[in-house]
Order: sequence, then structure tokens, then C-alpha cells
Amino acid sequence: MNRSERLLTTASATLLLIFLTAAAAAGLDKIPREVIDHAAANGTVLVLVGLDVPWQKESTLDQDGVRTQRVVIATIQDDLLKDLFGRQYRITRRYQEVPGIGLEVGADALAELARLPLVTNVLLDRAISKPAEEQSAAQGQVTVSGVSVAEKVPATLFARAASHGTVLVLAGLRTAWQREELLSEELLALQRNGIHDAQSYLLHELSGTTYKVTQIYRRIPGIALRVGTDALKVLEKSPAVTNVIEDRPPQTAR
Repeated sequence: MNRSERLLTTASATLLLIFLTAAAAAGLDKIPREVIDHAAANGTVLVLVGLDVPWQKESTLDQDGVRTQRVVIATIQDDLLKDLFGRQYRITRRYQEVPGIGLEVGADALAELARLPLVTNVLLDRAISKPAEEQSAAQGQVTVSGVSVAEKVPATLFARAASHGTVLVLAGLRTAWQREELLSEELLALQRNGIHDAQSYLLHELSGTTYKVTQIYRRIPGIALRVGTDALKVLEKSPAVTNVIEDRPPQTAR
């Protein structure tokens, strides 16, 4: 190990010690010691982050419930990433069906995870190693100049739309959001207006493309659509869109 590497390791360990002391003082127990030790030894650590989202197994929900829950999970994931801005982290996996996200984090991001109220717990991720190209494809990422960059629209959605003509999607929208039970009536009205404005802005952007609205949400920042490849390209570039996931087709009653 050269001098620069020793200094970096020492700085990382020092930062983690500061974090550990502050976390203990605050009575936080979200971060297991094995996670801290791994970050101190390696500079970063792979973790699974649990998020504070009301959640039920999808098998117990109807179609609207599944859609709503997935959009809420995606929104909280985006809120977490905003809070981690400027800190050392990398997305390893975004989950649709459970309230969590996989990350590789440094000491500064680990400290922030311990502080954030929307984080319920942090576990060491012992993910099976895969080739970088396979991981990027699975996680909806592309590599630019050797750096992985998350896409808003996974490549699989473009492929499905090209094959079938259209694809059902849920689009998360960039607008301030909190669970409605935490808001006053005035703030609730403002939040719903903000969601409506973001939906209207996106639909204006989609003018002239192949799309159909399948569901408008009032309570969460999202919209359900059936779109073609031309509309997917708009979603990819739209400043109003945070992420796009595949939606399930409506289930017919038997």
C-alpha cells in the first residue's frame, strides 16, 4: 500500500469513527457494526437500505394498490438519492416490489443513511458478483467513459415497445412529496396541485407521440401510461420524470 492509499484509508477510518460516535450519541442503531467495519477496511461497502414506506405483499393488493405502492417506493428511493447528493455512493439495484434499494456507499453516505428518518435499517449486501456489463444491463444502466450512469427508462422497456408496439409503464414525477397523513389541509392541497401540474407538464411534452393515459394519480407523484418508443424517448429526456418502470396489465375478473 502506497502513501496515498494509506492516507485515504486513514481518512476513511477517521470519518467512520466520527460517524460511529455521533450515531451512538444519537441512539441510532440502523448500521450494524459489520457494515461499519467493512467500510473502514475497504473504503466502501455494499448495503441494502430499508425505506420507511407503508408496504404490503403485492399478492394481497389489487391492481391499483400494486401500482400505487410501486410509485410510492420509487418516489422514496428518489428522495433518498437526493439526500445523498454530493456523497460517495453508487446504485447497485432499485427494487420495485419491496421498499428498499441496493447501494455501494462510502463513509459520508453511510453517516447520512444513519441520520435520515426515511431509512429504517441498513444491512450488509453479500451480492453475487457478476460481470460489469451484466450488472449494468440488469440494473438499467449504461456505461459512459467507463462510468455507470443510471437510465430513467430501462433498455428492456425500449425493446418491449419495439417488439410489441407499446408498453405499459409507471412514470415517477419530480415534485415535492410527503405522505398525506403528515400534511395539513393547506399543504395537502398544495401537494396535490403540484402533482397535477407535473402530470399536465408531462402530457404536454408527450403531445404528438404514441401514448395513452391508463391512470392519473392524485395522491402520489406519478402517472400510468401505455407508450410507444417515441414517447419513451420523451420520458427519458423529460426534466419532469424521475424514473420509469414497467406496469402490470389490468387483471380481468374471473
